[in-house]
Amino acid sequence: HTQAGLLANAKASDEAHAFKPIDIVLSTLPMFHVGGLCIQTLPALLAGVSVHLQPRFDASAWLKSVSQGELVQRPTLSLLVPATMRAVLDHAEWPSVDLQSLRGIMAGSSTLPEAYLEKFHQRGVPVGQIYGTTETGPVSVILKFQDAVQRIGFAGWPHANLELQIRDSEEQVVKSGVTGEVCVRGANVMRGYWLAASQAAGEGLKDGWFHTGDMGYLDANGCLQIVGRNKDMIISGGENIYPAEIENALATFPGLLECAVVGLPDERWGEVPVLALVRALTAEGRQLSETAVKAHLEAKIARFKLPRRVVFREELPKSALGKVQKPILQQQLMALDS
Repeated sequence: HTQAGLLANAKASDEAHAFKPIDIVLSTLPMFHVGGLCIQTLPALLAGVSVHLQPRFDASAWLKSVSQGELVQRPTLSLLVPATMRAVLDHAEWPSVDLQSLRGIMAGSSTLPEAYLEKFHQRGVPVGQIYGTTETGPVSVILKFQDAVQRIGFAGWPHANLELQIRDSEEQVVKSGVTGEVCVRGANVMRGYWLAASQAAGEGLKDGWFHTGDMGYLDANGCLQIVGRNKDMIISGGENIYPAEIENALATFPGLLECAVVGLPDERWGEVPVLALVRALTAEGRQLSETAVKAHLEAKIARFKLPRRVVFREELPKSALGKVQKPILQQQLMALDS
């Protein structure tokens, strides 16, 4: 990344947030990641906005910061990812906490469970969306607070200085409503990968375009919807299955702490979806059964997308930002079969 790219990213973030002099950003995510550093923190500082830092994310500390003290001294903006959002929603103080200082929360992730977003909207806090990757700075596609409720679940529109195309496997731009790979080009996109094998600037780009690996489509108004990761997609019996759809259908299922879906080899179908679950440490969690989970999913998704197996785990392998590391999970589940 270049200094010019970081400045372009900050400008895009300002477009997304419409920073105001009175804003206070509560920053809790790791600074070694573009999510914690470049979505709100650096752009807010550039805009002259106050930033409150916490050493690490803690749901109790987050709720205390946004709800206690004089109203004018509380945060007006913050950034959450699905894992931290879930921790806030599961906290005992969530139903009664005072959130009136918040004019909005930005969420940074390719796909977000709509059930999480609805719970914030019910409390009068719109959840916007910043879509992007480490390679894009990351601010690429933005869903502003005024559009959050009407466009729930969508990623939004490209910022003013970003080009976006949806392409098929032949690199052709697809029509509105057709799913393809999200490709972007703009001043905030990386210059190339550090110490790439070829040592050439632009490694990882094609004519300046970065292929995100995310699959999505544009609706009639040009609003982007992400359906899942290309590399996560499961092809079972010739049908495409995106794990995010299954995972989101279980986002608020009673007794379920977290889950992930991966594809495992199958002689008949090529590969099949397998669901890994972690039970919550509650009475509902102890009673959680495979039968109940499958019955719930049957009412939510198409039959061919249903997991062929359900595996209960003590925990799921995760990155520092709480994202499930699916290649590791896949290896772990395959080892159980060997």
